Amino acid sequence: MRYLSFVLCGVIALPAQAQISAGMNERLCLAASQESAFGALVDDMIESDELALTSGEQVLSLSCQDGSSVLEKMVLARQAENLEYAVIDLGLNLTASQVALRGQTMPLKEALQRLGEQGDSQVQDFVQDYLSDLADEDFNPNLRVSLK
Repeated sequence: MRYLSFVLCGVIALPAQAQISAGMNERLCLAASQESAFGALVDDMIESDELALTSGEQVLSLSCQDGSSVLEKMVLARQAENLEYAVIDLGLNLTASQVALRGQTMPLKEALQRLGEQGDSQVQDFVQDYLSDLADEDFNPNLRVSLK
């Protein structure tokens, strides 16, 4: 009986992951394609417990009103700072993190590559440069942590 009470108390004490409302979704979609807007918005949402720090995959996979995803908006608008925040600051991994892109779930790196292949030459260059930067330990401090 004590064990059951302990388990129930533990479950009740677990923080629930905040659900992303339609209003939050719209704000995230808008910020994704605006220079330097995404990180500030996500920081505010995390501080106010509207969003969990571990929700990077979910946020990048959000569908926007125009049918694109937050990730697509960042890549097509070539918003490096927003993408850097989403990947590095939210602790995503190019091969382990899964995102939804046009109805398919795939590793983040594959999604970025697909968007690059389907974009114009500027988007292709942006994706190639970004993937190269993310593989650099000096640019992406998460690599130092995951390699050790």
